[in-house]
Amino acid sequence: MAVFRFRLQSVLDYRTGLADRARQELGVLQARVREAEEELAALHRSGKRALQQLGEAQRSKALDFAEITRLLEYGIVLEQQIEAQQQKMIALAKDAKALEKLRERQLEEYQQDDIRREQAETSEIASTRHQRFQVSHP
Repeated sequence: MAVFRFRLQSVLDYRTGLADRARQELGVLQARVREAEEELAALHRSGKRALQQLGEAQRSKALDFAEITRLLEYGIVLEQQIEAQQQKMIALAKDAKALEKLRERQLEEYQQDDIRREQAETSEIASTRHQRFQVSHP
């Protein structure tokens, strides 16, 4: 008896490979988003510390204008870094969302191909049974 061979197996394998690669890329992007979020949180903590130091410097009896100026400039730099980090996180999140949509679309295609493959197998089995029946009952 001949073994069933799915004619579109190479296409199915290719699409499965695409889905696997998209899943891996998504994992990498999600890790990068987490790292960016952690970096942003660290920048926020640094900003709070700088504000606390500025407040302490202002409360002291002798005001050190050089120190206050340095802390204010540091606060401005931190704000710029926070803004840049937020932009980076937005870009990473968009990339991850696009990959998620690609993965979903490829999963749907894979499922549709799987249904077609099962239908082809069922048709092949039915055809084989019909041929056997025709041969055994002339």
